Amino acid sequence: MSDDVRSPTRRTCAVTGLAALLLAGCASSTQYQPQRNIAILSDQGATAPRAALGDQVSDTLTQLLERPGDFSPNDLVRIRFPYMPLLDSEQRVLVSGEISPPLLKPMQTRGLTATELQEQLQASYRPVLERPSVSVQVLEYARPPLPPETFVMGEVARPGAFPYRDGSSLFEALARAGGASRDADLSQVVLLTPVKGQLLAEMIDMRAVLDGSSAQLRELKPFSVIIIPATQVARMADRARQIRQIIGFNGINLGSNVTLVSP
Repeated sequence: MSDDVRSPTRRTCAVTGLAALLLAGCASSTQYQPQRNIAILSDQGATAPRAALGDQVSDTLTQLLERPGDFSPNDLVRIRFPYMPLLDSEQRVLVSGEISPPLLKPMQTRGLTATELQEQLQASYRPVLERPSVSVQVLEYARPPLPPETFVMGEVARPGAFPYRDGSSLFEALARAGGASRDADLSQVVLLTPVKGQLLAEMIDMRAVLDGSSAQLRELKPFSVIIIPATQVARMADRARQIRQIIGFNGINLGSNVTLVSP
Protein backbone atom coordinates (compact mmCIF):
# COMPACT_ATOMS: atom_id res chain seq x y z
CA MET A 1 0.00 0.00 0.00
CA SER A 2 1.41 3.41 -0.95
CA ASP A 3 1.90 6.35 1.41
CA ASP A 4 -0.77 8.20 -0.59
CA VAL A 5 -3.18 5.80 1.15
CA ARG A 6 -1.40 5.48 4.48
CA SER A 7 -1.05 9.17 5.34
CA PRO A 8 -3.32 11.32 3.16
CA THR A 9 -3.67 14.09 5.74
CA ARG A 10 0.03 14.72 6.19
CA ARG A 11 0.71 14.52 2.45
CA THR A 12 -2.16 16.86 1.62
CA CYS A 13 -1.10 19.47 4.18
CA ALA A 14 2.56 19.35 3.19
CA VAL A 15 2.04 19.50 -0.55
CA THR A 16 -1.12 21.57 -0.85
CA GLY A 17 0.18 24.15 1.63
CA LEU A 18 3.17 24.81 -0.57
CA ALA A 19 1.54 24.43 -3.97
CA ALA A 20 0.00 27.90 -4.11
CA LEU A 21 3.12 29.43 -2.56
CA LEU A 22 5.56 27.95 -5.01
CA LEU A 23 3.36 28.47 -8.03
CA ALA A 24 2.99 32.11 -7.05
CA GLY A 25 6.77 32.42 -6.96
CA CYS A 26 6.90 30.85 -10.40
CA ALA A 27 4.46 33.20 -12.07
CA SER A 28 6.97 34.32 -14.65
CA SER A 29 7.96 33.49 -18.20
CA THR A 30 10.16 30.61 -17.06
CA GLN A 31 9.02 27.33 -18.59
CA TYR A 32 9.65 23.87 -17.18
CA GLN A 33 9.89 21.29 -19.92
CA PRO A 34 8.74 17.74 -19.21
CA GLN A 35 11.67 15.42 -18.61
CA ARG A 36 12.61 12.46 -16.47
CA ASN A 37 11.89 13.76 -13.00
CA ILE A 38 11.67 11.75 -9.83
CA ALA A 39 9.97 12.76 -6.61
CA ILE A 40 10.32 10.98 -3.30
CA LEU A 41 7.43 9.24 -1.65
CA SER A 42 6.84 10.12 1.99
CA ASP A 43 8.02 7.43 4.38
CA GLN A 44 5.57 6.59 7.13
CA GLY A 45 8.38 6.38 9.63
CA ALA A 46 9.06 10.11 9.68
CA THR A 47 10.80 10.79 12.99
CA ALA A 48 10.34 13.56 15.50
CA PRO A 49 13.91 14.91 14.97
CA ARG A 50 13.22 15.33 11.24
CA ALA A 51 9.98 17.19 11.96
CA ALA A 52 11.77 19.37 14.53
CA LEU A 53 14.49 20.18 12.00
CA GLY A 54 11.84 21.13 9.43
CA ASP A 55 10.31 23.55 11.95
CA GLN A 56 13.74 25.02 12.71
CA VAL A 57 14.49 25.56 9.03
CA SER A 58 11.08 27.15 8.43
CA ASP A 59 11.44 29.50 11.41
CA THR A 60 14.99 30.53 10.51
CA LEU A 61 14.21 31.23 6.85
CA THR A 62 11.04 33.14 7.77
CA GLN A 63 13.00 35.37 10.18
CA LEU A 64 15.71 35.87 7.58
CA LEU A 65 13.36 36.85 4.76
CA GLU A 66 11.23 39.09 6.97
CA ARG A 67 14.25 41.20 7.87
CA PRO A 68 15.64 42.89 4.78
CA GLY A 69 18.92 44.75 5.16
CA ASP A 70 21.39 45.00 8.01
CA PHE A 71 19.82 47.85 9.97
CA SER A 72 17.03 48.11 12.53
CA PRO A 73 15.80 51.07 14.63
CA ASN A 74 18.12 51.81 17.57
CA ASP A 75 21.15 50.07 16.03
CA LEU A 76 24.36 51.93 16.89
CA VAL A 77 26.19 52.80 13.68
CA ARG A 78 29.71 54.15 13.28
CA ILE A 79 30.62 56.23 10.22
CA ARG A 80 34.35 56.77 9.76
CA PHE A 81 36.29 59.01 7.37
CA PRO A 82 39.93 57.83 6.98
CA TYR A 83 41.02 61.18 5.50
CA MET A 84 38.72 63.41 7.58
CA PRO A 85 38.60 61.90 11.11
CA LEU A 86 36.97 65.04 12.47
CA LEU A 87 33.79 63.92 10.69
CA ASP A 88 33.72 60.50 12.38
CA SER A 89 30.44 59.88 14.17
CA GLU A 90 28.43 57.27 16.05
CA GLN A 91 24.65 57.44 16.08
CA ARG A 92 21.50 55.40 16.58
CA VAL A 93 19.22 54.48 13.71
CA LEU A 94 15.94 56.34 14.20
CA VAL A 95 12.54 54.64 14.30
CA SER A 96 12.05 55.98 10.78
CA GLY A 97 15.16 54.06 9.70
CA GLU A 98 17.15 57.23 9.03
CA ILE A 99 20.60 58.35 10.11
CA SER A 100 22.15 61.82 9.82
CA PRO A 101 25.57 61.64 8.11
CA PRO A 102 27.79 64.71 8.69
CA LEU A 103 27.32 67.43 6.06
CA LEU A 104 24.44 65.54 4.39
CA LYS A 105 20.69 65.32 4.67
CA PRO A 106 19.22 62.38 6.66
CA MET A 107 19.63 59.08 4.81
CA GLN A 108 17.37 56.02 4.86
CA THR A 109 18.97 52.73 5.94
CA ARG A 110 15.90 50.48 5.74
CA GLY A 111 16.45 47.54 3.41
CA LEU A 112 20.15 48.28 2.89
CA THR A 113 23.17 46.18 3.73
CA ALA A 114 26.15 47.88 5.37
CA THR A 115 28.02 47.66 2.06
CA GLU A 116 25.15 49.29 0.15
CA LEU A 117 24.88 52.11 2.69
CA GLN A 118 28.62 52.68 2.47
CA GLU A 119 28.43 52.91 -1.33
CA GLN A 120 25.55 55.40 -1.12
CA LEU A 121 27.46 57.53 1.36
CA GLN A 122 30.56 57.61 -0.81
CA ALA A 123 28.49 58.66 -3.83
CA SER A 124 26.80 61.41 -1.78
CA TYR A 125 30.13 62.71 -0.44
CA ARG A 126 31.84 63.01 -3.83
CA PRO A 127 30.50 66.54 -4.48
CA VAL A 128 31.30 67.52 -0.89
CA LEU A 129 34.68 66.01 -0.05
CA GLU A 130 37.87 65.84 -2.08
CA ARG A 131 38.52 62.31 -0.80
CA PRO A 132 35.08 60.82 -0.09
CA SER A 133 36.28 57.55 1.39
CA VAL A 134 33.93 56.37 4.16
CA SER A 135 33.31 53.16 6.10
CA VAL A 136 30.18 51.95 7.89
CA GLN A 137 30.10 49.59 10.86
CA VAL A 138 27.27 48.43 13.12
CA LEU A 139 28.64 48.59 16.66
CA GLU A 140 25.53 47.42 18.46
CA TYR A 141 22.46 45.62 17.16
CA ALA A 142 19.01 46.23 18.60
CA ARG A 143 18.05 42.96 16.87
CA PRO A 144 21.12 40.70 16.69
CA PRO A 145 21.56 39.09 13.26
CA LEU A 146 20.99 35.37 12.90
CA PRO A 147 24.19 33.29 13.02
CA PRO A 148 24.78 32.03 9.45
CA GLU A 149 24.13 28.32 9.08
CA THR A 150 23.78 25.64 6.43
CA PHE A 151 20.98 23.07 6.74
CA VAL A 152 21.24 19.50 5.45
CA MET A 153 18.05 17.44 5.47
CA GLY A 154 16.73 14.15 4.16
CA GLU A 155 18.69 10.96 3.54
CA VAL A 156 21.95 11.71 5.38
CA ALA A 157 23.55 10.18 8.46
CA ARG A 158 23.23 13.29 10.65
CA PRO A 159 20.69 15.80 9.32
CA GLY A 160 20.91 19.17 11.03
CA ALA A 161 22.15 22.76 11.07
CA PHE A 162 25.87 23.45 10.66
CA PRO A 163 27.78 26.74 11.06
CA TYR A 164 28.32 28.37 7.68
CA ARG A 165 31.86 28.57 6.34
CA ASP A 166 33.00 30.73 3.41
CA GLY A 167 33.75 28.68 0.33
CA SER A 168 31.87 25.57 1.44
CA SER A 169 30.30 23.45 -1.29
CA LEU A 170 27.45 20.96 -1.58
CA PHE A 171 29.87 18.09 -1.08
CA GLU A 172 31.38 19.64 2.04
CA ALA A 173 27.90 20.16 3.48
CA LEU A 174 27.06 16.53 2.69
CA ALA A 175 30.26 15.37 4.39
CA ARG A 176 29.54 17.42 7.52
CA ALA A 177 26.16 15.69 7.72
CA GLY A 178 27.87 12.30 7.79
CA GLY A 179 27.38 11.50 4.12
CA ALA A 180 24.40 10.20 2.19
CA SER A 181 22.52 7.13 3.38
CA ARG A 182 22.20 4.06 1.18
CA ASP A 183 18.65 5.18 0.30
CA ALA A 184 19.76 8.62 -0.95
CA ASP A 185 19.18 9.77 -4.52
CA LEU A 186 22.03 12.21 -5.22
CA SER A 187 20.76 12.88 -8.73
CA GLN A 188 17.72 14.79 -7.40
CA VAL A 189 19.16 17.06 -4.68
CA VAL A 190 17.13 20.19 -3.93
CA LEU A 191 19.00 23.37 -3.00
CA LEU A 192 17.17 26.35 -1.44
CA THR A 193 19.19 29.59 -1.52
CA PRO A 194 18.05 32.89 0.07
CA VAL A 195 18.61 35.73 -2.40
CA LYS A 196 17.31 39.30 -1.90
CA GLY A 197 14.22 38.53 0.14
CA GLN A 198 13.18 35.31 -1.57
CA LEU A 199 14.25 31.68 -1.87
CA LEU A 200 15.60 30.23 -5.09
CA ALA A 201 14.85 26.51 -5.39
CA GLU A 202 16.77 24.36 -7.83
CA MET A 203 17.47 20.69 -8.44
CA ILE A 204 21.08 19.57 -8.75
CA ASP A 205 22.46 16.26 -9.99
CA MET A 206 25.39 15.65 -7.64
CA ARG A 207 26.11 12.30 -9.29
CA ALA A 208 26.73 14.06 -12.60
CA VAL A 209 29.26 16.30 -10.86
CA LEU A 210 30.98 13.27 -9.36
CA ASP A 211 31.34 11.45 -12.68
CA GLY A 212 32.52 14.61 -14.46
CA SER A 213 29.55 15.05 -16.80
CA SER A 214 28.54 18.31 -15.11
CA ALA A 215 30.44 21.25 -13.66
CA GLN A 216 27.47 22.38 -11.57
CA LEU A 217 29.44 22.78 -8.36
CA ARG A 218 29.28 26.16 -6.67
CA GLU A 219 29.89 27.72 -3.31
CA LEU A 220 26.98 27.75 -0.90
CA LYS A 221 25.52 30.96 0.48
CA PRO A 222 24.63 31.49 4.16
CA PHE A 223 21.34 29.82 5.18
CA SER A 224 21.33 27.47 2.21
CA VAL A 225 19.17 24.37 2.64
CA ILE A 226 20.25 21.08 1.03
CA ILE A 227 17.62 18.33 0.81
CA ILE A 228 18.71 14.81 -0.14
CA PRO A 229 15.67 12.77 -1.27
CA ALA A 230 15.26 9.01 -1.06
CA THR A 231 15.32 6.57 -3.93
CA GLN A 232 11.71 5.50 -3.26
CA VAL A 233 10.39 7.21 -6.33
CA ALA A 234 7.29 8.25 -8.23
CA ARG A 235 7.72 9.42 -11.81
CA MET A 236 6.59 12.93 -12.65
CA ALA A 237 6.89 15.25 -15.64
CA ASP A 238 6.90 18.55 -13.76
CA ARG A 239 10.08 19.57 -11.94
CA ALA A 240 8.25 22.33 -10.04
CA ARG A 241 5.82 19.79 -8.58
CA GLN A 242 8.70 17.49 -7.71
CA ILE A 243 10.55 20.18 -5.77
CA ARG A 244 7.33 21.07 -3.92
CA GLN A 245 6.94 17.47 -2.78
CA ILE A 246 10.55 17.10 -1.65
CA ILE A 247 10.27 20.31 0.39
CA GLY A 248 6.91 19.30 1.83
CA PHE A 249 8.00 15.83 2.89
CA ASN A 250 10.84 17.37 4.88
CA GLY A 251 8.47 19.58 6.84
CA ILE A 252 9.46 22.98 5.46
CA ASN A 253 6.51 25.37 5.51
CA LEU A 254 7.45 28.82 4.26
CA GLY A 255 5.42 31.99 4.37
CA SER A 256 7.52 33.66 1.69
CA ASN A 257 8.07 33.60 -2.06
CA VAL A 258 9.97 30.71 -3.58
CA THR A 259 11.24 30.92 -7.14
CA LEU A 260 12.13 27.74 -8.99
CA VAL A 261 15.31 27.92 -11.05
CA SER A 262 15.19 26.08 -14.36
CA PRO A 263 18.36 23.99 -14.92
